[in-house]
Amino acid sequence: MVSAQRRAREKENLRRAILDAARELFVTEDYKAVSMRRIAEKIEYSPTAIYLYFKDKEEILFHLIQEGFGLLYERLSQLTVADPIERLRQGGAIYFDFALQQPHYYKLMFQLDALEMGEACLEKPSNSMQAFGFIRTCVTEAMEQGTFRTDIPEVIVSHTIWAHIHGAVSLALDRRLFHLPEEAHPAFYAAVLETTLRGLRA
Repeated sequence: MVSAQRRAREKENLRRAILDAARELFVTEDYKAVSMRRIAEKIEYSPTAIYLYFKDKEEILFHLIQEGFGLLYERLSQLTVADPIERLRQGGAIYFDFALQQPHYYKLMFQLDALEMGEACLEKPSNSMQAFGFIRTCVTEAMEQGTFRTDIPEVIVSHTIWAHIHGAVSLALDRRLFHLPEEAHPAFYAAVLETTLRGLRA
């Protein structure tokens, strides 16, 4: 029994090592140039060992993207604030924190070129629907309560909120906030959220 548990633990450790190595390589090197052999070299294993866990790098990428969205949604789902606008405000702060704390995941989730990801990765169902569903649920509730304007379709409002938050994060991660001291970034994120929410008020 002990040896079986040890083998299971070793298999899970190797799977985790493969995913962690691939996450770093996909972000720091050209994704298209990263091969299964390159990932194997990173963890000092043979390529054959990796193929026992994943059929190709697209499957590895898909698992990483699923993990990233799962981590984000786990944080968002812990919010129990009744007011949908306050929930959006706190959810936006969580989104900012996640992106800054997990930049490798964030890049794979949102910034990797869709063509690089491959059709197989894009066609599979993704945890991204849960994360985006958080925004849509808040927007729908705010509209039903009369606190958000209803002359714009809910799906457009939801995408607008996401676009503003994502844009602010992307500028920071790409080091484009040249004229903004780093200590002012939290206030910048808060201003982006407040301005967006204020513009959608009924």
